[in-house]
This record gives sequence, C-alpha cells and structure tokens, in this order.
Amino acid sequence: MSGRAPASMRDVTRLAWPAILSFVLNNGYRINDQFWVQGLGAHAQAAIAACTFLLITNFGLIYLVAGGALPLVARATGARDPEARDCAVRHAILASLLLAVVVGFCGHAAMPQIAAWMGLEGAEAVATVDYMRAIYLGILPLALAPLVDNVFIAMGETRVPMALQIAAVCTNLVLNPILIYGAGLGIAGAAWATVASRALTVLIGFTLLHGRYGVSLRPRGMPSFRLARTIVEKGTPLGLSILAYAAVYQVLFALVLARLTTDVRAGLGIGFNAFESISFPFFLGVALAGSSLVGRNLGASDPAGALLAVRNSRRLGHITGLAFTLLFLVGGPVVAPLYSSDPAVIRETVGYVQVLAFSQFFVAMETVNEKVLQGAGHTRPILWISTFGNLLRIPLAWVLAISLGWAGHGVWWAINVTTWLKAWLFHREVQRGRWLH
Repeated sequence: MSGRAPASMRDVTRLAWPAILSFVLNNGYRINDQFWVQGLGAHAQAAIAACTFLLITNFGLIYLVAGGALPLVARATGARDPEARDCAVRHAILASLLLAVVVGFCGHAAMPQIAAWMGLEGAEAVATVDYMRAIYLGILPLALAPLVDNVFIAMGETRVPMALQIAAVCTNLVLNPILIYGAGLGIAGAAWATVASRALTVLIGFTLLHGRYGVSLRPRGMPSFRLARTIVEKGTPLGLSILAYAAVYQVLFALVLARLTTDVRAGLGIGFNAFESISFPFFLGVALAGSSLVGRNLGASDPAGALLAVRNSRRLGHITGLAFTLLFLVGGPVVAPLYSSDPAVIRETVGYVQVLAFSQFFVAMETVNEKVLQGAGHTRPILWISTFGNLLRIPLAWVLAISLGWAGHGVWWAINVTTWLKAWLFHREVQRGRWLH
C-alpha cells in the first residue's frame, strides 16, 4: 500500500502514459469494428455509429459501480488500509454482477424498440439490433472490465491495465474477421469478438489482483448494505452523467441525424470511432492519473499533494489537447479514406474531424477537472454540469442543422460550443476547492 503519492509532472506522466495506452487500446475494439465491417456496406458503418452511443449507455450504467469504487479504493490505498480496500472491491464486484444481469436482460428484450425510437430503418436497423443483442448476451465481462481497470488505477498501478488491453485488443483484432466473415456472423461477429476479448481481460485481471497484489476477493460474511450504498452514491453522478451524454446522442439521432443522410451518420461513426477514440483516451489517461494522485493524497491527509496533482495534470492536459487540435486538422483527409471508399462518406468524416478539432483542448480540460472531482469523491457537481451541457446540444443542434440548414456541420458545431461551456464550468468547480474537505 502506498500512503502519500508524489505528484510532480514526472509522477503524473509516469502514471498517465500506461493509462493512455490502455484506454487507446480499450477503444481499439470500436476502431476494429468500424474498420472490419466496411465490407458489409455503408449501412453497417452507420449501424456501428448508432451502436457506439448504445455502448456508452451501457458503460454509464456499469459506471454506477465502477466509478464509485475508484475513490474508495484510492483513499484506502492512501490510508494504508488493505482491509477497507479489499472490502470495497468485493462489494463492487457483487454489485457489478447484479447490474450486468439486469442490463443484459432488459437491453436484449428492448433492442428492436430502441432501434425504432432512434429513427433507424431497414438494413441499418437490423444491423444495429444484431450487434447489440450479441453484446447484451455477453454483458458480464463488459460490466466487470471497467471495475478491474479502476481498481488498478486507484492503487496507482496503470501498467497492468495497459498490458491486459494489449492482449485483449490483439485477440479482438484476430477474432473480428474470423467471426464476421469466416464464421458468417456478420456484424454480430464483431460484437462476439469484443465479448471474448473482454472476458480474457477480466479473467487475467482478477487473477493478478488476488495473486500479485494481495487483494482478497473471497466473500466474508454478509454484504454490507451501507458500503454498497456508498459505492453507488459516489458512482451515481458519474454514471448518470455518462448516461445523459449517451441519451443526448440517441435523441440527436432520432430528432436531427435521422433527418440527414446516411453519409452524415456514417461520417459521425468513423470520426468518433477512428479519431475521438484515439484523442479521448489520451485525455482520460492524464485525467485518471491525476484522479488517482488526488484520491491517494487526500487519503493520506496531504491536501497540498492533491493540489500539486491538479496543477500538473492540468499542464499535461493542455499539452495533449493542443496536440490533438493540430492532428485533427491535418489527419482527417489522410485517415478517412482508410475507412471508406465512398466519396460522400469521406467528405462527411473529414468535416466532422476538422470541426471537432476546435474542441479538443477543451475536452482535455473538461476531462481533467472532472476526474479531479471523482478522485476526491466530490462527484455531485459532475452530474449537473455534464447533464446541462449535453442537453443543451439538442436544441442547439436542431437550430444549426435543421433550421439554418447546416446539416452535419450544425451538429458538430453544437458539440463544440457545449464542450467549451462544460470545460469552463468544471474548471470553476475545481477552483472553488470544496472537494478538498
């Protein structure tokens, strides 16, 4: 167990780079899916875009537990209390298992209705239902994987999740073409490749937690309702903010994007999965490194160390945000043709990427400051800031895309403006300093 956690720029970087690589690899599942389904047609590319936000919805539900476990494990680690750490992990595992059963059953049953509500039709709707039903049947490892990652990160260990993701993404890369084309499963094969890869990650992760890090996973007596409630209370604002984010995109699909062309939706899917699936993990890796340092220093009663972690994680966030602004501006025309040969889809993808370039610095700042609050266990402001900013996207996107006729670019600029607002609100909340107490 660690106690006080050094929080220099070097320490943040040391923790951040394995986390960054881990999250990049974690998003490699969606990149793989977006790449390999291109042989099935534009409807499959568009379906992956729709599925992306359904997967984020699932993640939001799962994060009700995984997000709440991180600050508790981090503080227990900082306080050198392995019994409290292990108890939190065990309760989080049990809650994740129960949650997976409910989400899997409800999601599988409701998928046709969800696809219809999102305004999806024809082959695009069928492909979306096929992919997501396979995901819901294999939901258990998908529910446990974020918890495993968060436990390691909270303990200040980011290299193990990185190694696990390398193994899992390599497995996914091999399985995707085999199951999609070789086994003839079509787009559902991509989903089953993801499930199998996550199952490998979870199995190895739990083995390492118990065998190498001494985390006791065996149940001891009756579960504590009070501890389970604390985990869920800490995780609920985080999970609900993710759910609000995903719900907003589903509403955008139903009210705005469904009125636009398939090329626009395919461009969104490729841009989101091939570009933002690379940039956001960089921001998240830096942010969670800061979150771990904040939580452990507060657990060790060192608020000065927590403030130093905030300052240096922000500095590293500034650097990564500016770097991706430039990469988005330059890389769109280069990378988009790798994912589609359709000129209209390429045009929409490049438009999405180059417009979203102007929010990358602010996404980095939003993420870093949000995770400061998570690491401190001060999670309630996360819900209202994220929900308010994301909901604002719906009327703004309608006005710009439909009323003013900007089409896809109207949606993309609505995303930019609301991202700038959220970044400022999160920065202001951290500056208030209430999370220190």
